[in-house]
Amino acid sequence: MTNPVFAREALNRFRGRRAWPFLLIWILGNGVVVYLLLILATSFDAGFGALIGRRIVGPFMFQGVCVLMILAIVMMIPGTAAVAVVGERERQTLQLVQVTPLSSLEIVLGKLWSVLGYVGWLLAAVLPVIAAPLLLGGVRLWDVLSALLMLGLVAFTIASLSMWVSARAKSSRAAVTGAYLIAFALLFGTPLLAVGELYVQTRFREEPSGELWTLIPNPYIAVVAAVAHPLELEPTGDGAFLPGHLVLLSRDAASNEFGQAVQADRIVEEDGHRFLRPSRPPLWILSGFVYLALSAFGIYRACRWVRTPAPSEFRVRRIRT
Repeated sequence: MTNPVFAREALNRFRGRRAWPFLLIWILGNGVVVYLLLILATSFDAGFGALIGRRIVGPFMFQGVCVLMILAIVMMIPGTAAVAVVGERERQTLQLVQVTPLSSLEIVLGKLWSVLGYVGWLLAAVLPVIAAPLLLGGVRLWDVLSALLMLGLVAFTIASLSMWVSARAKSSRAAVTGAYLIAFALLFGTPLLAVGELYVQTRFREEPSGELWTLIPNPYIAVVAAVAHPLELEPTGDGAFLPGHLVLLSRDAASNEFGQAVQADRIVEEDGHRFLRPSRPPLWILSGFVYLALSAFGIYRACRWVRTPAPSEFRVRRIRT
């Protein structure tokens, strides 16, 4: 049975006047960005055919598109999900939803699925653009699927936390501000914390551990870890994933910056590429557990704020006759 809250929200989102014009602008914008990435990838000294033969154009475009999708999720979802519950409160319709037979979990999930469905609709519209690098070589189908799954998990986490902020906020402005602060903290704040963590490790430890725990919830690192598994010692090209790839190599003590040599038994050669057998649990698994925990926390707290108040919580005033 369809969730009534989801049915109403989806009807308003997908049949609005701005839905289809925004979709058209979204598709055209992504196409322009991919075309610019193609021009940038082929602007090297080598010819286009040589770059295709060396499988450089495909990974370069694919990594750029993944970074674009991360930025799109961080910029779109907080503003969309943050007004889901607080908008009902401002319109004074939240009490009408609370007295329905729906539980607080069904109300929150209905709002959440409508937001994720809208974002998924936008991502599905540009799926051919995301999969275009497959035709240029150097990108596997598993890479595209891994990136999409991790992007979906990131979107689910940010939407769940934004739903919690929306449920407890008093105004739409406060909800949107809080949701964007959380999203920006995950994407831009965690690298700053990682710099501080690295300083503490190098300052107070004789030998850095290489594990930067503050980078685990970072969406960019999570997507790079999901795509770059197994980890390649010599990544192809200088794409948008290169900084994240170096962080992953440093994490496994395989970077020259740490001054540690790679043991021969940890190197696996396959199809002319050298892959590193990991010495730690894959970072994308740790990121997935963190995202699931944050999502569960956001949904639980949102349900606590959306639940129907008990009769004892109402203030009853006696009317004198």
